[in-house]
Amino acid sequence: MTPPTRRKALHALVATAATAALAPVARAAAPLAGGSGLGVHRMKLGTFEVTTLLDGFIELPQAVLQGNPEVIQRALDAGRVIMPIRTAVNCFLVNTGSKLVMIDCGGAKMLGPTAGRMPQALAAAGLELGQVDEVYITHMHGDHLHGAVAPEGAKLFPNAVLRIAKADVDYWGSPAVEAAAPENQKGRFVAAKRAMAAYGDRLQPFELGAELVPGIRSVPAVGHTPGHSCYLVSSGNARLLLLGDTMHVGPVQFARPEITVMFDFSQDQARARRQELFEMAVKDDLLVGAVHLPFPGIGKLRTRDGGGYTYEPIAWQMY
Repeated sequence: MTPPTRRKALHALVATAATAALAPVARAAAPLAGGSGLGVHRMKLGTFEVTTLLDGFIELPQAVLQGNPEVIQRALDAGRVIMPIRTAVNCFLVNTGSKLVMIDCGGAKMLGPTAGRMPQALAAAGLELGQVDEVYITHMHGDHLHGAVAPEGAKLFPNAVLRIAKADVDYWGSPAVEAAAPENQKGRFVAAKRAMAAYGDRLQPFELGAELVPGIRSVPAVGHTPGHSCYLVSSGNARLLLLGDTMHVGPVQFARPEITVMFDFSQDQARARRQELFEMAVKDDLLVGAVHLPFPGIGKLRTRDGGGYTYEPIAWQMY
């Protein structure tokens, strides 16, 4: 038999070891991460691959929305939109198997510190700027076009052609139009001038409605700008309509498509074309994507009881 004194010592040793095992281990505090990781989302579209890259976000005041103030407020309340309106800046990368096409490319740091992350997101997706073959721009506003140009003014995509509807190039690239613009609007021509200087003859304008590569076609959406173009991406029976700036504030403009924004070149045209494109998306059961939808910015539209539409974001994909 174990002597009583020795037995007590063994019990004490076991109890001490058990207590030590259960005690919390002192560790240095983990530093705060300081924000979310870079946004990259991939999905299959037929035989194509579509990657959303999050460039960042911008914040808009309520005054950007144009229409009946009471209707706007009810839509904001119903959508639980808080002020300022935080809106994503998404870019869409389409790999057709033969071409790598960037559709809209963010605002670079020209929009401030909350945007301009597209190049880092592209790298996180395992791709290089030099691999992009073509860059398609929905329109020549800075939050879609500034990202095509490096800070020092060179083209950011060294091997790409830049494709923009001719009507937009003619308008935003016109010195006469810029000279006639109000003084507080002249800054809106900066993105066009920088891109045109950077790409030179690598800027290839197209007519609205043209097929640019097999599987990607321009869809006219004049109204937001004189040459605003959506893009229909098709592979087999799978189709994705990239809406550009047909909408800015989803909870408001899906429910009430008649509401416009102060940035619209022609509010009447923008309003009418938005309704037509939303109807097309529902009728043809298209996926829709937009720069200013919450990342990854792709989903389906459904008609809503009482008028308007609801937006159903796609489920996150691990593809």
